[in-house]
Formats: sequence, structure tokens, C-alpha cells
Amino acid sequence: MTTSISLRLTYNDFFEETDSIENLLVGFTKNDLFRATSLLNSKVRQNQDSINTIIDWFSSAELRDDLVKKVSKKESHIINTYSNLTLLSYLLDCDDSDIQISTNEFELNLFKIYLLINSQQDSIENKSFPKIKDLETEEKLSASLLQMSYYSYDLDNYILQEVFLCQLIKSIEFFKYMETNLSNHLELFLKKYKCEDWQEWIKKLLNIIILILGHDDSQFSEVKLDDNHIEEIGGFLELFRRNFDLPEKPDFIELRSNPLYKFNSSTYIIINKLFLIERIFKSVTFEFSLEINKDINDKFKIKDFRAEYCNNFSEETIFYEMIHNSFPDNSKFKKISGTDFKNVGYDIGEPDYYVRFKNKVLLFESKDVILTGKEKQSRDYSTLKEVLREKFLKTTNKKGKIEEKAILQLISNIKRVFSKFYNDIDSEYDDSNVKIYPYLVTHDRQFDTPELNRLINRWFRSEIEKTFNKEQQKRIYNLTILNIDSILLNQESFRKRGLNSLEILTKKYHESIKPIKYSTNEEIEQHYLDTSLSFYTYLGRHFDKTNRNRPSFIDDYLKLLNID
Repeated sequence: MTTSISLRLTYNDFFEETDSIENLLVGFTKNDLFRATSLLNSKVRQNQDSINTIIDWFSSAELRDDLVKKVSKKESHIINTYSNLTLLSYLLDCDDSDIQISTNEFELNLFKIYLLINSQQDSIENKSFPKIKDLETEEKLSASLLQMSYYSYDLDNYILQEVFLCQLIKSIEFFKYMETNLSNHLELFLKKYKCEDWQEWIKKLLNIIILILGHDDSQFSEVKLDDNHIEEIGGFLELFRRNFDLPEKPDFIELRSNPLYKFNSSTYIIINKLFLIERIFKSVTFEFSLEINKDINDKFKIKDFRAEYCNNFSEETIFYEMIHNSFPDNSKFKKISGTDFKNVGYDIGEPDYYVRFKNKVLLFESKDVILTGKEKQSRDYSTLKEVLREKFLKTTNKKGKIEEKAILQLISNIKRVFSKFYNDIDSEYDDSNVKIYPYLVTHDRQFDTPELNRLINRWFRSEIEKTFNKEQQKRIYNLTILNIDSILLNQESFRKRGLNSLEILTKKYHESIKPIKYSTNEEIEQHYLDTSLSFYTYLGRHFDKTNRNRPSFIDDYLKLLNID
């Protein structure tokens, strides 16, 4: 499969005079921007080229024809997700004034605003690309790809139904967890939303979200409530409008925090479907953390609810269960969680999860982190490289003390496996022949960006070469970034083993992205582009070809909800 990149057109490709977004916004209303961006969002998914964008954009044939003539390169584009979201961000600057503008003026001003946002992107990129020109070839190619894609890959590449399924399952598991561990909190939550049980709450949520998922993307999605449902359904929708403080601020924080716009007491407009769906699980956990735990009787109150329950649930309960379910339950498979290690006395630097099958050991290190919006949107390789190393390799404090992160933690545990350090919990393998499969488990889709796995693995291999002899190095497979949602979606297929075994797919993935020597720079660059895909994408393509049946765990959840 060949991957290509097209040119993004900007203001200067069409206009010589200068103008500002603030001036051009005069006369626009919030409704104008909602309607425009809804249509533009549907065009992004179509990968529409520049000429067809202009043809669709303008009512005036004369203006349309004049602008089409200025498109110098047919393989170019105008519409992109980043500019759509930035355009939406200008909602706060729209005062819904009485100033009237004609249709032609509206279309032209909107076009200019959009191109100016594109120009802002070019300005950022033009400052970054000269910084990487002196890097050696391999790193330069990685740097180029990351600068071009890291800032928006997760915004452009998703299957909304998959995102929703993962959010729904995490929410159901959280409710089951609360039912077992904090029933008083759950009781207060259900009372607030006038539900008999959490299953009823989920079904009410489904009734709203399924309608939203099926809405025509070329029009803005609007939820209108009749008088009988304003209090009940409005309470659900307000859950997605509640601001909450995050330790690491993501990009487009205002839109992510408020993916719904309340037009009036009975009308809500969906600003961004992806942001709304991605908020489901987080909204539920924050409702318990910020509202329910605050209002509950003091004797049931948890001092730091988010740390003790939300984070632990995400990083341990969900993670442990999904990894456990990815392998058969029989004596051939040794499955040991981080908690299991601690219970035996290995409570410093233990693996987050450990699986052994015969002489294969799979080591998992889970990191629920993100890059901040400023870092993610920097489009600067040196910034991305520095912060990624701090997240996944190591940090050094002011006193010069090194704090090991996922890569070095995995290497420490590989050393322990080779030396049978964990002998009290697993010793039934040949340490002279054991093979290691290391996994970095992530909890955010931004880490599925193309080329990132190859970069992180390069750091990993560099540390491996410093630490192990040649014979040991051959028994350590490449590092794989494994999205927690990949585990959730594919756990049943992994469990069936055969060609769908996690470690076999891992080997095939790394073989498919292995660099090949070519005679020209153009061939090398195209190969790097074509093989930059993430393991998440690789798994999606693999299982799309297998025509597998719907996973049985979906039917299990439907039964739990009493849905046929």
C-alpha cells in the first residue's frame, strides 16, 4: 500500500492583499460556524482535493472559476481537521450581532478565514523543518514524518464506532467496579440520574449516543428535547459539558471539555462527535470524583478519589483484565499481574504484567500519559523528541538523579528474567534460551501516530546494545507500542492463538516495517512513508482481512444490559 502526501494551500496561493481573521469574522454567528464546520468535517473524511473544494464552496460561478484558475497543483488540498477545529475555536469571538452580509460575502470571508488558518500552520512548520536538515538520514526521515503527522493523526484517523465501543465497555466495567467496591457512591449517582441501576443509566446513554452516531455528518448534529425530557435527558447531556481540571492539558482543551453547545434549555448542538464520544468514560469517572464523592456522607467520602479509584481502575483493573483475557486459561500460560508480584514480595520495579508461554516471555509496561496540547501541536521534532524521551525513556532531576521510564523499566525486567530474579513466582523456563517480547501499553490514540513506534524502538535497541551481549540481544524482540484499546478490541482473537497470537502478530508487524535498502533517496523516503504505520493500524488491517465474527464479549455485555 503506497502512502502519499498532498500540498496544503494557504491564503497567499489565492490573495495578495492582507487581512485578519478578526476582521473577517464580523457578521458571522455561532450558527454560521456550526453549520460550516459540520459540512467541512464531512469533506475532510472524503479527502477532497482543492479544485472540488472550491467548486462546492462557492455559489458564484464567476468567483469559483477565478479561484480554480489559481490552483497551481491539482494534487493539493484545502480542508483539514486542524483548521476545522481552529475555526470552531473562534466561536467565542462570534457575538451574534445584527450585521448582515450577503451569501457571496459570507462564502468568500469564510474561505479567507480558512486559508489564513492554513497559513498559520505553514508558518509553524516553516520554522521547524530547517532544524532537522542536518540529521542523519534515518532520523531525519522519522523527524519529518512526526512533524507532519503527530499534531493531528489522532484527530484524523479513527473509526467512531470503535472509539464508542471502547468507551462504553470501560464505562460498564467501571460501574461493575463501583458496584463491588463503592456501592454507596453508586447509589447516590443513580439517585441523581433517577435510575434503578447502572444498566438503566447505560441504556439511557445509548439511546442518545446511537442517534448521534447515525446523524448525517454534512449537517450539524442537534439534540432537541421536548418539555417532558429537559430535566432527565438534559442532565445526561450536561455531564458532557462539565469542565474538569486535567493534570496534562490536551490540545483543543476548550472543545474537548465542551463538545456540546447549549443553544437554549431544550437544544444542544454537538460541536465535535469524536470529542463527545471520547469523553464518555472520563465524564463518568469525573462525575464520581468531583460531584458524587463531594456530596456523599462524610463516612463514605474518599480522600483522593481520582488517585485511589479512577487512575487505579484504568491502569490496573482494566489493564489487568484485558491482558489476562488475551491468553488462554490453562497451565501452559503463566499470567502474573503487577499486584501478584507485589504479593510475593517483588514490590520494586516489578513488571506491570508478565505472561510466559513455554520459553516466550511477554513483558508489559503500562503508561497512562499524554503530551500536552502545546507539545503535541508544536510540529517541532526537537520538542517532540525531548518530551517523548521524558515520558518513555528517562528524566533527570535537578540533583542529577535519573528516574527510569518505560523503556529502561522494561530493560531492567529483561535483565531480571535472564537472571531468574523472579524465581519465587516463575522459574520453569530455560534462562539460556528464553525469548522476550517487550510491550509499551499506552492509553491515548496520539501514540498510534505513524513512525512513533520505530523511533521509540530505536531508543530501546540503543539501550539494549549497551546492556546485553550479542547472544542475549538476539533473544530480545523489538519494542511494540500497544494501545489499550487494541487489547480490548482484539483480546478474543489473541486468545484463540494460532496466527492471531499476539507475539506472532508482533513479529510480523516488525518484519513489515523493517527498513529496506534502496538506490535512490526518493525510494527510501517512499518506503519509510509506506512502513511508518503503528501496531494499532497493522492489527486493524490484519483483522479486517480475516472476516472474523463479532466478538462474543459484546454479546456478554448486551446480556448484562438485558438487550437482545
